[in-house]
Amino acid sequence: MTGPTNPGALLRTLLLLFSLHIPFIAASELKFPPNVNHIFNAIHSSMRQWGSSLHHNGMSFFIATVPKGTQLYHGNNFSEPVNGIEWLAFEPEHAMVFARSRHGPPPPAGKGPQKRSQFPLQLQDKESGQDQNQTGWLHTYTTAKELRLLYIDGMSAAKTENGTLDSQDRILLRDALKGKFGMLERERADMICHMAQEKYKGRLDGVLRMEAGFEIILCDFARDLNEVRVTRVKSEDKAGHPPPGRDTEGNIDGAKLWYKAIAARYNGIGGNRVILEYGKFVTAYAYGLDLFRPSRSNGNSLPRLNHLVADELRPIRNDLDYLILNYDTSRTSYNWQGVADMVVQRYAHELRYLASGRLTLQKLHEEIENSLGPFIDYGDRNTGLEAEECSMQFVPAGAPTDGLARNAIRSVSRSICSTMIEAWKQTDHGAAVAQLRSLMDYLSWTTWKDCNGCADNEICVIPIWPMGTVEDYEHPQCREASRPSGQGRRYWGEHGGPSGSQ
Repeated sequence: MTGPTNPGALLRTLLLLFSLHIPFIAASELKFPPNVNHIFNAIHSSMRQWGSSLHHNGMSFFIATVPKGTQLYHGNNFSEPVNGIEWLAFEPEHAMVFARSRHGPPPPAGKGPQKRSQFPLQLQDKESGQDQNQTGWLHTYTTAKELRLLYIDGMSAAKTENGTLDSQDRILLRDALKGKFGMLERERADMICHMAQEKYKGRLDGVLRMEAGFEIILCDFARDLNEVRVTRVKSEDKAGHPPPGRDTEGNIDGAKLWYKAIAARYNGIGGNRVILEYGKFVTAYAYGLDLFRPSRSNGNSLPRLNHLVADELRPIRNDLDYLILNYDTSRTSYNWQGVADMVVQRYAHELRYLASGRLTLQKLHEEIENSLGPFIDYGDRNTGLEAEECSMQFVPAGAPTDGLARNAIRSVSRSICSTMIEAWKQTDHGAAVAQLRSLMDYLSWTTWKDCNGCADNEICVIPIWPMGTVEDYEHPQCREASRPSGQGRRYWGEHGGPSGSQ
């Protein structure tokens, strides 16, 4: 989080930083620092399709850079150069979904691209009177310079009422769209780019978001991109897609290719195509707000901002402005996500095994001692020191010594180490297992929902807007990539339409 801009923000920051170091107390009264787990997960899931889909209501903003020469894609129904504000995809399969004639008419001469249909994945040719055999174009670009973007985490490109738009609309856009109806994607893009130029003095080139794939709203195509090629996409009927009029929510055009491309980015965008600044970022989790209210219709208790008044959000808005306007472009970003990864990779399987209830108390103690052994001086036992040494295992000596990311990672690591020590000291098997399960609930790592052993032609399916069911969220499972849709109540609601952005 950036430096606070008022005394209230300063107090909240000090209270949060103090809470990051709360030690564990008696085993019967184990306490975990509030919201630190969510800050850790925001770091761990950033720019990852898997974690960002499960923790889809993002509450955090990061400065992101896309290196010069990065290849990006845009799909539309005309071959002329694209200028001004438009959408870019990181995967060609994502952009190709938009290279269909039903996405809108060609642009008038000299006018540039027109606003596309808000429902590009639905077969609307019958209603529009357009020829289904007419296909569009895939534009391939490389970035002409390093792009500086604002990354809005979670599934912030998903047009839902589930909370995916909360941070974008309430914090970044200051409730400017309140009372308006529709998906409002062109309105968001225009407002964001106006803010980037006027309010933020050209310090942003656009925003980075995620839906079924990662996308950029770029404010100046002509300035920031070099066009590599423009190619015509394959005709839909020749590609074997469904005939007009069929309900295609479960069999979206190009679903096999598109969903495979999405799943390939479950664990990260890859290739250093995006670099996030973890040293300073803004997150709603750091302001002592009441973000969690279990009122969602599908039963999940995910964070929301919709019930908060503007005065409660003002400190976050101010700190976001400060972050963008004062970001030092010469600073080197430290990869705190890599450190968070080591923590998850080390303990995810172990904690699930320890909390399974399958081990006897003696075996449980043996397994915990094996994990903690490197941090124990058997000649001079000190459990507080053991927990501290254990919590610092993955933090390099040369890492930054302050910041929200470091403190969150250290606090979560200490929660893990301290809970294992307390479970080791327990003489009651049920109490020891309960402590470990409480820790897992607190950590809420998305890796615990991963499928095991999907075949090469299958993917692990979770709800990714506009697709998915409540069952997919609760119990992800392997399905054939060409038929990813499951049965049951739709996760995004019966009327959750598909995206109007790239």
